[in-house]
Amino acid sequence: MTRSVEDRLRDAFSAGAELVSPEKLGPVAHPAAIRPRRGVRGLPVLTAAAVVVILAVVALVAKVIAVPAPVSPPVLAPSDGNEALRRLAAQVARLPEDRGAYWRRSMRTDALVRVQAGGRAFNAVASWTTELWLPRDPKDLVQTQNGEPNLRPATPADERAWRAAGSPAKVQRVCTPGTRAADCVKLPMRAKRTDCWYTRGVTPDHGPAAHPLGPYTLAEISALPADDKGLRAWLRARWKADRTKRATARTEEAALADSRFLLTTPLTPAARAAVLRLLADLPTTSVLGPAKDPLGRGGLAVDLTKGSEYSGEFGEDDEVTEDHTTVLDPLTGEILADVTKAGESTVGLAEGGIMSAMIYTPDTGWTDDRPKPPANCRGV
Repeated sequence: MTRSVEDRLRDAFSAGAELVSPEKLGPVAHPAAIRPRRGVRGLPVLTAAAVVVILAVVALVAKVIAVPAPVSPPVLAPSDGNEALRRLAAQVARLPEDRGAYWRRSMRTDALVRVQAGGRAFNAVASWTTELWLPRDPKDLVQTQNGEPNLRPATPADERAWRAAGSPAKVQRVCTPGTRAADCVKLPMRAKRTDCWYTRGVTPDHGPAAHPLGPYTLAEISALPADDKGLRAWLRARWKADRTKRATARTEEAALADSRFLLTTPLTPAARAAVLRLLADLPTTSVLGPAKDPLGRGGLAVDLTKGSEYSGEFGEDDEVTEDHTTVLDPLTGEILADVTKAGESTVGLAEGGIMSAMIYTPDTGWTDDRPKPPANCRGV
């Protein structure tokens, strides 16, 4: 089972500190796999239930040793198709092996929320951070850290609306018609994080640290085939095993397309290049061209679910079509951000507006630094 940004937003604002079991968490999914268009209205939105922000992982090299001379990012030519992705793969394959005792994943999640106060409706952005320290040596400690979300007006106009409402400490979430009042709680407006929690241990058996790479182990990721034929065979074997175990109706083609999830793990450069080549050959992949991520970093924008339709909730509308884009680092092929934009306009949201983003910070990557218990953070 995969979970959407909407689900993670619901959990992030929950009031308790009880960790959800791994089987409830499930693997982390690319936002493009969040939610297909549905016909059932009034699904639950924000609740005050159990707390945990699902870990999403991605390998962005923070410290690369003996890096070759800078390489120009792939330039997209007219009618280039997916060749820019293939050129990027060739470039990535030449990178040196990553080094470090720990793979550190640092991620910020932003989600646009429609709220109201004092008879005024406006938008706010909920932001929270998660961090994972995954050791190369399984005898070392695994550490996770989750920050309590902050909620702030999305734009200067939204801030003026909030101030005109009296700058309330809490605002009411705008929810789809028919949503239970208990599932549409008030949200605290705060510009800074007020709480965080962490887990720390060797081979943890509960919480997000129990399965930090979703369905994969670090050993599997480290041994992933670096050639196209071997990668396809590896994916096919996993698909067959999953079909036998879960009696899933997922096709082999869908399993190949799901190789995009591997880009959210600490792949070697050679294996990452193989994944990029595989994705470039799939009909569900479309290179969109140069783009910037929410942090202003330049990258290569790719639609990894071409031909699929997705929708999500926003305010009173539970059927807002979504466009999903993955921004890749133009030098390393790693994910900089996954961005979801509105594919249509609705009340309070214009077409093309960012609905959510999962942003992987420059701290992500292999490092010889070791995790320390974070200050002002409670262990669970």
